[in-house]
Amino acid sequence: MLLTGKTCLITGGGTGIGRATAFRFVEEGASVWIAGVDLDSLKRTAAEVGPNCLWRPCDVTRQEQIQQVVDEIPQLDVVVSNAAVSNSIDLLSDPLARWREMVEVNMWGGVLTCRAAGQKMIRQGKGGRIIIISSILSTIAEPGSTHYAMAKAALNQLGRQLAVEWAKDGILVNLIAPGCVHTPMSYVSGSNEFESEWFKEFFINPERPRVPLMRPAQPEEIAEAVLFFANPRNSYCTGTMLVVDGGLTIKY
Repeated sequence: MLLTGKTCLITGGGTGIGRATAFRFVEEGASVWIAGVDLDSLKRTAAEVGPNCLWRPCDVTRQEQIQQVVDEIPQLDVVVSNAAVSNSIDLLSDPLARWREMVEVNMWGGVLTCRAAGQKMIRQGKGGRIIIISSILSTIAEPGSTHYAMAKAALNQLGRQLAVEWAKDGILVNLIAPGCVHTPMSYVSGSNEFESEWFKEFFINPERPRVPLMRPAQPEEIAEAVLFFANPRNSYCTGTMLVVDGGLTIKY
C-alpha cells in the first residue's frame, strides 16, 4: 500500500473531495485526520471510513484552531488543504462581507493551514507533502466568481512559492485544479447545478460539448489525483498544478 505508516491531515474532510480523499488514503494504509466546521459530516465520514480516521472541529480561518489540530497529530506526513466555500457574487451590488468571507476561507485558510503544517514538518526533519486544492477558475474567468477565482489564484502562487522555499526541507508542495465536480458545493437552492438543463445544454451538449468527457467528475476521481502527489514514489514533482477537469479548459 502506498501510504502505509503515513499520517495525513485533510481540511474540509467531511464532504466532497476531502471525504473521498480520506477514504482513498486509508485504503492505501494511512492514518487520516479530517478537520472542518461541519461537525455532523466529519463525524459521519470518520465513522464510515473506520478507526484509522479521526475528526477534529476546526475553522481554518482561525490560526489557533488549525495550529491546535496540527500540534495534536504525533507525526505529520501529508496535508491536503481542501477547506473551501463557494457562492456567486456581484462586486458592484453585493455586500463586501461576502467577498471577505470567501477570501478568509479559501485563501487565508490555505495560508494558515500550510503555515502550521510547514512549521511542524520542518521541526520533524523528515520532509512531507502538501497538496492544495485550487480550481480551474484560478486561471479562467466566469461571471459571478471573481472573489472565488481571485482567492484560488492566490493559492496557486502560494503553492509555487512554498515549493521553492521549502524544497531544502524536503517538503513537496503541489496543487490540484478540479473542474466541475459533484460535491455539496454544486447544490444551489436545493438542486444540483450539474443536473440542470442549463448545464447540460452549455457544457455537455453532444453536438458541442465544452467538457469533452461530457460529465462532471466524481470526488473519487479528484482523490486519485491527490493520491498521486501524496505517493512517496512521486519524489520529483513540486510547485506544479495538475488540472483534473475532463478537458474543459482546453476548449477555452
